[in-house]
Amino acid sequence: MDAVVDYYSEYAVYWPFSSRPSSLKMQFQAALFLCCGTFLVTAHPPTSAKMHDAIGVLATEIDTAHLTNKPVLKMNKPLSDVAATTGERVVLTCEATSTPAAVFLWTFNGETVQGDHDLNMYEKVSNIGKPIVESGIVASTFTIPCASASDAGVYKCVAYNGHITTESTATVSVEGDDVPCKSTRKSAPTIVQWSDSRFEMQGNTATLLCRTNKPATITWDLDGELLRGHKDRHEVLHNGDLVIHDVHWEDMGTYVCIASNKHGEDRVETFLYPTAKKTL
Repeated sequence: MDAVVDYYSEYAVYWPFSSRPSSLKMQFQAALFLCCGTFLVTAHPPTSAKMHDAIGVLATEIDTAHLTNKPVLKMNKPLSDVAATTGERVVLTCEATSTPAAVFLWTFNGETVQGDHDLNMYEKVSNIGKPIVESGIVASTFTIPCASASDAGVYKCVAYNGHITTESTATVSVEGDDVPCKSTRKSAPTIVQWSDSRFEMQGNTATLLCRTNKPATITWDLDGELLRGHKDRHEVLHNGDLVIHDVHWEDMGTYVCIASNKHGEDRVETFLYPTAKKTL
C-alpha cells in the first residue's frame, strides 16, 4: 500500500466558543468532517489558536469518555548536549511512552522548526463509543545535515498527547570554520516521526505514524510483505500515517514504513499489538 504524501497538509475543525455544540455527540458529529479534508464548521474564519484550542477540547473529552487507562507521558530517550564540528551531520533523537498517543514538535532557540501538536482526531473520531487503549511509544528525530555556526544553539523536542506536555533540551555547539555544504534538495526523504510500538483494542481503529521531512512516496509492508490489504480497513493518510480500521488479532506484527523519492529512501519499523476487547 503506498501513497504520495505532503508533510505540510493538515486537518481542522472549529466552532465558536460562544455557540459551541452543547452535547459531546454534536461535537463528535462536527469532528467527522476530519475524514475528508479541511472543513470549518462555522461561517466565520477562526484564528489558528482558537482552532487548535477547540480541537484540543474535543480530543480531551473523547479521551476522558473512552480511555481505559489514565493519560501518561514519559520521555524515554531525552536529548543530550552535542559538540559538533563544522560540516558534521548531527541527529537529535527523542522517544516517549504515551497514553493516549503523542506527537512531537521541535524548536530551535524558541522557534518551531519541525512538527506540530495536531492530534490524530481521525482515529479518535473513528473510535467514538468504544473503549480505547491508544498507548505506545513514539520516536522523533531532528537532523542538522551539515553543521555550521548558525546551527549552534538550544534545541527542544516537545511531546504532547492532549493532556500532558513534556520536553527535553540540548545545547548544540559547533566548532571550526564553516565549510561548503551540499544542497539537501536532491536527497532522499528522512522519516522524522514514527510509532515505535502501538497497542490498541481489537475492533478499534489504530494509527501508525510515519512523518517525513519532505514530500515522498510512502509504502507500508507487514512482516516483509507489501501491505495491500482491504481498502475498507487500511489507508495511508496525507502525512504518511497508516490507519488500520477494525483491528484484528491477525494484524499483529512488525510494520515497515518506507519513504522514498528518486534520490533514495528511508525506513522505520513499528510493532502493533492488538489487545483483548473490553466494554466501557
